[in-house]
Amino acid sequence: MDHTILVDITLIFTFSVFGVWLCHALRIPTLLGFLVSGAAMGPHGFGLVASVHEVELLAEVGVMLLLFTIGLELSLGKLMEMRRLVLVGGGAQVGLAIVAGGLAALALGLPMNSAVFIGFLVSLSSTAIVLKVMQERGEMGGPHGPPTLGVLVFQDLIVVPMLLMIPLLAGQAQDPIKELGMFVIKAIGIGLLVWFGARRYVPMALVRVVRLRDPELFLMTLLMLGLGIALLTAQAGLSLALGAFLAGLVVSESDYGHHALSMVMPFRDVFTSLFFVSVGMLMDAGFFAAHLPQVLIGAALLIAIKALLTGGASLLAGTTVAAAAGAGIALAQVGEFSFVLAQAGMDAGLMDDEGRQYFLAISVATMAVTPVLVALAGGWGRKIASIPFLKTQFAEREDDIDAPFSPLGHLLVVGFGANGHAVWELAQRQGIPCRVLETNPDTVRRERANGVDIHFGDASREDVLHHAGLDKALALVVTVPAASATQHVVAAAKAACPDIPVVARTPFFTEGETLRELGAEHVVVVDREASVALITRILKLTRATPQEIAEETLWVRRHEDYDA
Repeated sequence: MDHTILVDITLIFTFSVFGVWLCHALRIPTLLGFLVSGAAMGPHGFGLVASVHEVELLAEVGVMLLLFTIGLELSLGKLMEMRRLVLVGGGAQVGLAIVAGGLAALALGLPMNSAVFIGFLVSLSSTAIVLKVMQERGEMGGPHGPPTLGVLVFQDLIVVPMLLMIPLLAGQAQDPIKELGMFVIKAIGIGLLVWFGARRYVPMALVRVVRLRDPELFLMTLLMLGLGIALLTAQAGLSLALGAFLAGLVVSESDYGHHALSMVMPFRDVFTSLFFVSVGMLMDAGFFAAHLPQVLIGAALLIAIKALLTGGASLLAGTTVAAAAGAGIALAQVGEFSFVLAQAGMDAGLMDDEGRQYFLAISVATMAVTPVLVALAGGWGRKIASIPFLKTQFAEREDDIDAPFSPLGHLLVVGFGANGHAVWELAQRQGIPCRVLETNPDTVRRERANGVDIHFGDASREDVLHHAGLDKALALVVTVPAASATQHVVAAAKAACPDIPVVARTPFFTEGETLRELGAEHVVVVDREASVALITRILKLTRATPQEIAEETLWVRRHEDYDA
């Protein structure tokens, strides 16, 4: 029996464990551990991995699982709410990046068809890296989260048309108009199939599976749906990754999306790590070292120009300056699907081997610094938004607040998700004036039409809070899901108005003390409140007295340093 692939996978995980451990010890992004491990084991390094093609196939599974989980975290409804960010923001970003990349390639002496192809390559950003880092940092609900996700969704959708354009650019397409027409027909057909499946058939099938109470069957059903829809889109001439994303959207429309996400996440993390290793295998470390100045200059220019263009595209979609700048910084790298395009371009003669190595070296360099850029994106975005010229130019957008406030005081709520909506409904029942700040422009338009006193603005900025009447408010209630965004809002509020009572929500135990140090008087930790609710229900089942229940819940809160 041939154990080659098993030996290769064992080597990959061995090198990866050591590389990631070393990155933790040196306090540098763990992504570098995977990339360096791949470069060391690959054909341009020590040549330890023989089954490179098989590893690349497993890495493609990782990308599919990543997009499947992204689809699970979204829904068709949320995607429709984000349509402006996806179509306007994403479309403008890709278009501007293609033009800029093409002009730069023409300046370097490349022919027009190769220049357009280079524009395709640099227009895409890394869904795998950006979303992984933002999810780990809890920033998907922050101001720059929605525009970042909107642009990435559009990029993932546009990959297939780009692949179809490669034969046209290379002059290999026999009937371009017919091929483009077939693509449109297939895309519409797949879209309708997904729509009807999400609304009717998949939820009905999942209900029957769940009733059997077999976790293994549920997991296999999820994988069957994900891989099946991905294969269906591939057979139709679309991409496997797009099919996996659509499969996630289908499952998210059922009542079991959150449970499905929790079961798929471990598989996603394992296979996604293989993707980063496979990217490292493509790189020739000798070429990188020999051309280090050109690579670093090229990477720096690419990051700067792409951040500027992406930020401008996000502004066109109606976001704040802080959110647009944060999205631009987070999306300034080259994406994983660019490697797929690069291989297709090589096969079509649009890129030679030297050009491919330059592209790989610059791309890996931009990917390597992405975790740092994503971590800095929110803070840098706010600093950029505070530049006087930008504050003047976008004052109306940033401070979309015009209604007078009652002198009796009001609640100022930041974020209008489920928790923010519950606070607003409570205020309506109790007759308390309530004003909401939200960074999603579509939510603002929709809820304002429903009569909610909601305004578009980044609450992590002191000037926005002042315009919202922070100094006249009874209390500030922070309900945004992102832990880092909550910290910035609390810090800004206490700097602007030290005496304002602050009620803040955070998902993590570890963030509670940080929020209290920033000045939040009342911190609600979601995990802790879930524990209290569980204990309360258990004690009720055991017929405990109200006094016993009160004592036990108080004990939990005191021993968790909880301040209600």
